[in-house]
Amino acid sequence: QAHLHYCYWNRCPLPCASTSQHKCEMVGRFWSSENCQDAAEGSKCHEQVTWAMEHGIYIYPQWYPSLTEQSSFREFQARLFRGQQSGLEHNDCPEPCCHDALPGERCHEDASWAMLYGVNLPEINHAYPPSLTNQSEFAEFQAYLHLCYPDRCPEPCASTEVMASPHDAGVDCHDTHKS
Repeated sequence: QAHLHYCYWNRCPLPCASTSQHKCEMVGRFWSSENCQDAAEGSKCHEQVTWAMEHGIYIYPQWYPSLTEQSSFREFQARLFRGQQSGLEHNDCPEPCCHDALPGERCHEDASWAMLYGVNLPEINHAYPPSLTNQSEFAEFQAYLHLCYPDRCPEPCASTEVMASPHDAGVDCHDTHKS
């Protein structure tokens, strides 16, 4: 029961009996910003990302299948980092200090739940900003959860309305998972 409480947004109450579990300890459920570094202006990575954004996406769109001309600098840096991690290419980009939540990660599950169910439940939908609906982009939900629960959800790499102007988006961090 403690596992369900800590790993799944308090959807289950804490057990009455004493427990040794005081946080979610599932392996692979979290992204860590421990070794991240956004590309500094003037660095090789910054030059490579700028080239990818200004030229690469147009000359070699097949190299950037999940990106568009509107993708953010950090999305391009993340793509270059993943290419290097896979061993398929060489560049000088570290992992950026953002992360688009992936299936299996707690943030992905939480954002998916909020998007599919949370905003539709009358008893808690008031806790979400009015700008979020089940038609909103996934990154908007991740951004909201990052602002309200930064230890549970990393900042998404995609540019979002919620991150750009939290006050205008109506972000007021309520506990969206109270029973």
